[in-house]
Formats: sequence, C-alpha cells, structure tokens
Amino acid sequence: MSNLEKRARARAISLDDPAPTSAVTPPLPGTPAPEHPASPLHVRTNTAPGALAKFMVSNSETHKENTALKAKLAEFQDSLPVRSLDPTLIAATKWANRVPASFENADFAQLKTEIQNAGGNVQPIKVRPRAASQEQGDPAYEIVFGHRRHRACLELGLPVNAIIDADLDEQALYLEMERENRNRADLSAWEQGLMYARALEAGLFGSIRQLAAAIDRDQSQISKALALAKLPAEVVEAFGSPLDLQFRWSSDLREAVQKDPEGVLSRARTIRALNPLPAPSAIFTMLVSNASMGVEVAAPETAGAAWRWNTTDGQKWAVLKTDRKGGVTLSIAQPVDAARREELCRLVDAFLRGSVRAAKPTR
Repeated sequence: MSNLEKRARARAISLDDPAPTSAVTPPLPGTPAPEHPASPLHVRTNTAPGALAKFMVSNSETHKENTALKAKLAEFQDSLPVRSLDPTLIAATKWANRVPASFENADFAQLKTEIQNAGGNVQPIKVRPRAASQEQGDPAYEIVFGHRRHRACLELGLPVNAIIDADLDEQALYLEMERENRNRADLSAWEQGLMYARALEAGLFGSIRQLAAAIDRDQSQISKALALAKLPAEVVEAFGSPLDLQFRWSSDLREAVQKDPEGVLSRARTIRALNPLPAPSAIFTMLVSNASMGVEVAAPETAGAAWRWNTTDGQKWAVLKTDRKGGVTLSIAQPVDAARREELCRLVDAFLRGSVRAAKPTR
C-alpha cells in the first residue's frame, strides 16, 4: 500500500470516529466525586478558545449579578430617611394651601385622634431646611407637604415623623405639595384655587397652560378653582366656610359678580347675617338667582318683619314672614314650573337638614 493510500485510509477513519474535543479524567481512587455534574458549558482552558469561553460564561454571570444589584439599588436611591423632629422647629412654607378652617373641622379632629392613638404620625410629612440666613430661634425647616399632620402633632405635643429633603427648589417644592394634597383628595376647591393663584402671581409658571402641564391637570379645572379664589371676600364669607365652595359653582358665581356686583355683595352680607346659615347649596342659589331671574331682595328694616322679593319691573315675587313663635312662612306669587318646584323642595330639604333632622318632603 502506497503512502498516499495509507494517509487516505487514516483520514477516512478519523471522519467516521472523530476524537472527543475534551476528555474527562476519572477521579483517583479515594477522591470524592465532584459536587456538581459537569456542565455542558464546561470547556478545557488549556487553549485560547477554551479560556475565552470560560471568561464569557463567568462574565455573563457577573453581568447578571451587577444588573440585579443595580435594580435593587434603584429602589432605594431616591429614598430619604425618616427622622423624628420637634414640631416647633418646623414652619409652614409660603406656599401653604391650608386655610384655618382646615384645622377646625371634623376631618381634622378625626386625624388628630388617629395620630394620638398611634403615638405619632404613621405617614411622615416632608420638609426641607430653611435658608441659612434665618434669625436665631427661627424654625430650621419648612413644610413641603403634611401641614395637617404637622399641626396635629404640634397641638398634641408629639414629635413629628418627617423626611428631610435639601435638594428641592421652589418649583419642585410646589409640585410635590400640589401632587400630594390632590392625591389625598382632601384639599377643597377654594384652597386649590388659592394655591394656583399664588404660583401664577409669583411667576413659578408663565401661564395656566404651563401650570396644567406641570401638575398634569385639565386647564378648565384649574380655571374653575382660580375663579373661586378670586371671588370677593364677602361672597366667600357668605358660605360660612370657604371649604363649602364647589367647582361646579364657579362659572355662575363669577358671572353673577360680573353682571351685578353690588347686588351680589348686598345679598352676601344679608345671608351672612342669617342665623343659622342656610345650606351651602341654598346660599349659592340665593347669590346667583337674582342675577339670573331679575329679582331684587329687600331686607326687613326691623327684626321679625317680612322679607320681600320683587322683580326688577316692580312685581311681587315672594314674601317670607315670621310669626311670634319664630315660625316662617314663604309665599311665592309668580308661577313656578315643575322643575323649579323640585329645585325649591331640594333647597328647603337641604336647609332643614342643616338645622334640624327633617323627614323628606311628601306630596
């Protein structure tokens, strides 16, 4: 057989039965078996390709671990520690959106009781350090959000749990306060209006559109809140509490003030003198009805005398009389359609429920 034939025969044998790419050396007698079975990715590293494969496997595992650690770190990178602070060291920010009535109602009393029972505010407030130029004895922090929780702890003499964030500028503080209060759904329409008005007047936002985009809210809702905040003080005071003002009343109240400012202010002063005050919905109707129906109200000159409503052309509209025992009789001289009668019944019902527990009207 020639040398050429021998080489061809050897080549054919190697193709039919290729040599393994790696060999596993059996353990020596007495040597414990490996804890883990051989991995299909296990390669010999005594060659350059083998070393590269091992590096890629190792680097892949390291990459997975680094990715997991980064994800875990991201959960905490924006977190700030909660500290227990003396509430007397904390002042309200100039953007504070709570009116005194917010600390005098039943909701605040309930919040205060919950904080007292828990031994402190479970949900922390947020504050930022005040400017270093503060005078000696001034509060060291100002509130970002949580004015009611801070006030409750202050009145109870309890430390207040707070997050301290030193990296908030004026706009960031405003946005966090607005978002937190709106999400809690306990900020009244009038308070929201005051908050928006202050931001626009201070130049934090150039327009209602910019403000709406920053807080992700509809422009029409912001406009309604602003309309309530810009009402004359006497109109707001007629409701007893500004917290009773509703978004849906803003357009009618603004229109009434624009059409008949003196008449609306006169009616507001008259309503404010009533004791007890009618229900908020009845007050709203009394303020806007004259502007929309052309009716003038004449307050009695002496206690116990009749109230009279006349149309602007001099016709008698309605009379409210008081008897010796304090009972009241209301008579309406002008025709009233079915829809208006239903509205009147609702107003009377709301008024009675605001003073005594009354049954629903029957026909």
